[in-house]
Amino acid sequence: MATKAANREEPGIEKKVCITPVTNPIQQTQKIDISVIDHETPKKTFKQKILQILLMWLFCKNQVNPLWLTVTNKHLIKCCVVMNLNFALDLSSSQYLSSFSQKDKIVYFKQMEQGNVNFWQSVFYTRYHEDQVLQAQNQQQMNHQVILQEHQIYNQYRNFILNKEQLKMNLYPIDEKIYHDYVRLDGKKEQKNRLNIFAIDCEMVQTENRLELARVSIVDYNYRVVLDILVKPQTKILDYNTKYSGITEEMLSNVTITLAEAQKMVKSILDEDSIVIGHSLENDLNALQMMHHKCVDTSVLYMTESNRKSSLKNLAYKYLNLSIQKDTHDSNEDAKIALSLAKLRIEILNHFSSASFTQQQPATPDVLTQLKKFGGIHLVESRQEVEFLLKYDVGFEDVEQINDDKKMKRMAELLKQRSANAVNPKLIFAQIQNNFQEFESLFLTMYNLAPSQTMFILSIGGDQQQILLITK
Repeated sequence: MATKAANREEPGIEKKVCITPVTNPIQQTQKIDISVIDHETPKKTFKQKILQILLMWLFCKNQVNPLWLTVTNKHLIKCCVVMNLNFALDLSSSQYLSSFSQKDKIVYFKQMEQGNVNFWQSVFYTRYHEDQVLQAQNQQQMNHQVILQEHQIYNQYRNFILNKEQLKMNLYPIDEKIYHDYVRLDGKKEQKNRLNIFAIDCEMVQTENRLELARVSIVDYNYRVVLDILVKPQTKILDYNTKYSGITEEMLSNVTITLAEAQKMVKSILDEDSIVIGHSLENDLNALQMMHHKCVDTSVLYMTESNRKSSLKNLAYKYLNLSIQKDTHDSNEDAKIALSLAKLRIEILNHFSSASFTQQQPATPDVLTQLKKFGGIHLVESRQEVEFLLKYDVGFEDVEQINDDKKMKRMAELLKQRSANAVNPKLIFAQIQNNFQEFESLFLTMYNLAPSQTMFILSIGGDQQQILLITK
């Protein structure tokens, strides 16, 4: 009897041990949950720094928890979409978003921060949130550094100015007895944060008298054209030299500027301390009938070992890999090429774009640097908005003829690829400029295509700034 009873109990024991699943209580609680604290009280003025702090807390280590928000199991977030909406959105009447905008998922702010700071800079660069006094101090320091750099570069060029003997050997108009009727570059002008270095080129036509000035172009150190005028020759024109000068009869038909007026315009830009760059600059000074002693001549800078000069066209092709003067000459282009050749020779540069030090360089994007450690960052935005971020290896695409509709569709595609286990960025950013009819349906499509454990952050503009937080 005892044996039979034992046999009857065995099936029951076996069923309890082998068939009944064991529940893991930890797995059941592994979901992302958001709670906005004290949601009914409007917060202080909204600043982009609030969005910065939120992103840093969600995705970077050792960050301070925002007092107005808590996110449970934030470490489970696989992907996050951040959308900055530059328009108001009535969430209560929204057919799709109303279900997401529970009181504990949205935070309101009293008012927006005023200002036209670039959104991407304000999100990724903390220096844009420094107080005004510190900003003013930093600006003064930056201006001081720029002035020091300008002095350093100016002194570099001074070392390559032609000396008196070189000016004489290269037939520059320097003898005041011979060139007594020439105008001197004299006086000093107030230079505000600008290098007193310029490049000049002139075009001449053949007249009854000689080669006379017909056009003068001046560019500053940053390649900006500061003067480009046509000049009426003093005597009858015999040959426009169009092949070499680019000047035509039609171009000069209505020109009234005289040589004397042109000289005054040049003197309004250049002074006795100006370093003037040009190729065989003596010809330009003779055409202008002006005297100057601070000259950097690229034909002398690139003199061959046999003391022969090369043409500007050949130097541009050899050292800059540029083909110029194919059909005719252009004094603007020639002045810029002479400037680039001088920069190459004097500063030993590899690129010949405008000087970088005169532009305000943004500080290192410390927020962006930390967020990149979390995973890839992708911007669905127009290039002009994020050009300055591309050098920091930010994923980027400029949708053809980009508009808000295409931005949202592209974000939906990226989320769909994530659900297919493709390698995709973990942070996707976009700025939606205009409220359009399809916004809500496109957002719902995006939400449905997103993989689980995706978070959406909607920064909503309008009279009252709002942040809507959605998880899937």
